[in-house]
Amino acid sequence: MTTEEKQTLMYGCPQEWLDELVTDWQEPLMGGLTRLAMSVLSDAQERIALGDGETARQYINRAKYIIKQMEK
Repeated sequence: MTTEEKQTLMYGCPQEWLDELVTDWQEPLMGGLTRLAMSVLSDAQERIALGDGETARQYINRAKYIIKQMEK
């Protein structure tokens, strides 16, 4: 299994896409990483409500990745 395949299983997308999202949300007027993480967690809640646990898990992993980027 390639690294990109592992990342897609973990996040639902390649890590490179998350890095681009993080970069975009750090721009002025975009809301910052805290808002981005909250938005992704809201998406996870919606997926849970719809019974889609696998996608919810991936969204939660995305939020954790975003929060980790806030430490840098």
